[in-house]
Amino acid sequence: MCWLSRMSCLSNRLGYQKWFISVLLVIFTATVQASPSGATDEDITQGTLVYFAKDKVIQALAMDTQVSMDVSGLLNRVTVKQVFINDTDQWLNGRYVFPLPENAAVDSMQLRIGDKIIAGQIQPKKQAIKTFETAKKQGKQASLLQQQRRNIFTSEVANLGPHDQLVVELSYQQTLDFNDGLFSLRFPMAITPRYHPDNTSNKDKQALAIAYIDPTVLPNRVAETSKNQGINVNMQITIDAGFTLNIINSLYHPIKQSVNGQRYTVSFEGKQIADRDFVLQWQADVGALPQAATFYQTGKTHTVAVNPDDNITITAGDQSVYSLVMLMPPSVEVSEQHLIGRELILVIDTSGSMSGQSIVQAKQALQFAIAGLRDIDTFNIIEFNQDISLLSPEPLTANSHNLGLANRFISTLEADGGTEMAPAIQAALVDTLQSESVNVLGESMLRQVIFMTDGAVSNEQQLYQLISDQLGDSRFFTVGIGSAPNSDFMRRAASMGRGTFTYIGKETEVQQKIEQLLTKIEQPVLTNIGLYYLDGSVPDYWPSTISDLYQNEPLWVSIKSPSQLLQPMIVSGNINGQYWQQQLDFTDNQPARGIDLLWANAQITALELHKNAASGPRVNKQVEALGMQYHLVTSQTSLVAVDVTPVNPMSDTTIDTNVQSHLPHGLQVGNQAQILPQTATSSRLWLLIGFSLLGLGILHFLWLRQRLPGQVLVIEANV
Repeated sequence: MCWLSRMSCLSNRLGYQKWFISVLLVIFTATVQASPSGATDEDITQGTLVYFAKDKVIQALAMDTQVSMDVSGLLNRVTVKQVFINDTDQWLNGRYVFPLPENAAVDSMQLRIGDKIIAGQIQPKKQAIKTFETAKKQGKQASLLQQQRRNIFTSEVANLGPHDQLVVELSYQQTLDFNDGLFSLRFPMAITPRYHPDNTSNKDKQALAIAYIDPTVLPNRVAETSKNQGINVNMQITIDAGFTLNIINSLYHPIKQSVNGQRYTVSFEGKQIADRDFVLQWQADVGALPQAATFYQTGKTHTVAVNPDDNITITAGDQSVYSLVMLMPPSVEVSEQHLIGRELILVIDTSGSMSGQSIVQAKQALQFAIAGLRDIDTFNIIEFNQDISLLSPEPLTANSHNLGLANRFISTLEADGGTEMAPAIQAALVDTLQSESVNVLGESMLRQVIFMTDGAVSNEQQLYQLISDQLGDSRFFTVGIGSAPNSDFMRRAASMGRGTFTYIGKETEVQQKIEQLLTKIEQPVLTNIGLYYLDGSVPDYWPSTISDLYQNEPLWVSIKSPSQLLQPMIVSGNINGQYWQQQLDFTDNQPARGIDLLWANAQITALELHKNAASGPRVNKQVEALGMQYHLVTSQTSLVAVDVTPVNPMSDTTIDTNVQSHLPHGLQVGNQAQILPQTATSSRLWLLIGFSLLGLGILHFLWLRQRLPGQVLVIEANV
């Protein structure tokens, strides 16, 4: 009897354990399927060609990335050359993704395969894709360059032969930044993984899926390979500033430099890993700072265009004059009597992509920001991930008690969860100021929002619309945190919010840059800015809405005129509530190339910034027309290069390749990570799984103790 009872008990236990194991397997399977692996090309940067053969992953590493910059005055011409070698016996189709500066006007591309040089031609995007896919099927060597975001591009190559070398060379034009006496340029070399909000439409998700690569292929092994063998970059910069420089400084990478007269050469000290943005700054001798700068060009840079209807080459006969004007704010002495009280709303991103150094920098930035408040100011703090929380339901007076509350609130912040940015923006822009609002001294107040984030989201257009709809009289300033923030989103959001963008790449910069920002925004120097000719007509200039100007922070404006007879132009605005104007005579116009590309790119930026569901089709047509006219890669046009001679007779067996690369420097991922992280962590999913396993463990314990309802108690007796 005892033996039978024990066998029955053992059988029950074995049955239960099989059931328990099967439940665990179900949960594990669901976990893998539900984990945030629906990642996109926004998770990828420059890097490694990866291809699949017979269920194995084989990597063809990028051999070299070479960046050459030619700085002339305040303009920068950049060529990016990426060299890949197919060291296999297979024919490959390659596809990779890389970031570029958000203000880059990309206008040329060449594909070099062996001794062949194939120049890229601009075509409407759908036609370019069709041209490329046809060439791929016909066994022809070809390349395709597309814009997926304003600062993210994909490049595809077809029919790369065994042991062939591939070089993709592209060029773009951009302006430099000039703030507080410092010239600077920035070249992005990594992309922070993006988060796709739950309310992203199916149409948007499908559009993203067209270009974006799933990075779940052996990510830990890929990351390890990248660090050891290198997704590396060589950098060579020539600076012809036109005057002697005092300082040349690379903020995040070691450099070496030399000088020949007033011509400076800067390069990396060896190859550098592509895991963080490169920023170079230089400063002029005292007295050499420009008070205003104007550049001009007659006609287009690309005088030849391709007619998409019949592939006939035509010559463009444009004789327009394109001008680039740097508007310098007048020098104004900031005095206490002109300072007004502010309602300062500080917003901090605490999502998963802010983990590691980013959240440390952001918390320090918050602490410095509130430390700079005056007793005539009010403030509030909003933190967000997939949820939002506020320090206070209403703005608080900046006294010692409330500042203490704020510091304790800041100390509890941790990075985890998704990046639901829209609710945070909406909460920040809820205007608590009325038109008659005054501070404790009875003075009117200025409402300013400082938004600290890495910008790692995919629904930028929705957020631009939200800022436009909710801004009111507020000013929206963005602070980019981390080694590779989404600067395109943050610059454009700040532009739409009539504010400025500040980039913080490491902890040692936090105090200086936050203090500079707070000092600067205490008093806008020039507001309500407008441009017009002496005869009262309005020039064709972009951006059409000019942001407020702050001390020592100029703004670029691109202008198109119908002839070489440029009229003097009036710049007007308000200083301390008083009307101000200044005449620009263009007497110091400097000839330059690529000014038309900057004008067209600025117009495209403005058009797409305000695009919505109603205006979308019209804006797309306008962008396509501008891209075709000025030979620019846009959201509606692409560059495609095709060799007319078929080289691969077995194109049906060619292996498609994808790209893997470095995570941004300082972004922390747990050792158990099975994928390259999305901005959102799967914390809620893991909590659910954890509670489920805990419940199962309790059930298992109760079953062993025979305490479950309906369970028959088995009593063992020794005979």
